[in-house]
Amino acid sequence: MHIPPSFLSLPVALGSGTVAAGAVAAAAARCRKTLDEQMVPVVGVLGAFTFAAQMVNFPIASGTSGHLVGGFMLGTLFGWAPALVTMAAILIVQCLVFADGGLDALGANIINMGVISCLLGGLLHWIRAERRPGRWTIALTACGAWLAVVLGAALCVTEVWLSGRLDSRELLLAWTGSMIGIHALIGIVEGAITAMVVVYVARTGQVVGLMPREEVAQ
Repeated sequence: MHIPPSFLSLPVALGSGTVAAGAVAAAAARCRKTLDEQMVPVVGVLGAFTFAAQMVNFPIASGTSGHLVGGFMLGTLFGWAPALVTMAAILIVQCLVFADGGLDALGANIINMGVISCLLGGLLHWIRAERRPGRWTIALTACGAWLAVVLGAALCVTEVWLSGRLDSRELLLAWTGSMIGIHALIGIVEGAITAMVVVYVARTGQVVGLMPREEVAQ
């Protein structure tokens, strides 16, 4: 889902960069106030897992690539703010060190793979903490991860279209079909992996706000 260099117009690049910077700044400010220091190593470990998973890329259409995302998983486990800061760090390193995604598209990539998925995951994190759902939690986690991937792909197409690169109906339909179709399949894998990781972490009892161990056992 990384958008390569020179795909976005200047207004889209600047606009997405501004939104991404504001979102990451808000997340960092919230982390300073609310993040338990004991959780930092756990966030780091799963952040490293997400980084490694994202490095497995395969081409989709006109220079774009597909891969697992991981933002929803992090948001579900830790809340939207730590997840977004972690995802932003991952995407910045990938851009600057591995040339994965264009520097001018960094803001858009953070929105597509970070803001969207982390907010959705953070919503599920809040639901779990406040309402303590039952057996349907695992299915909801898998479906939420799938939705985050598909929404990110759809937003990627929208940004490229707003930049004027998809200047024909046929090209727009081809791009949309490739991105949405392939990421719908990726989302199934991501949903399964996310559910397994969430169950494992819940069983080890390392993250506050997840379902109790007896719910996982059921």
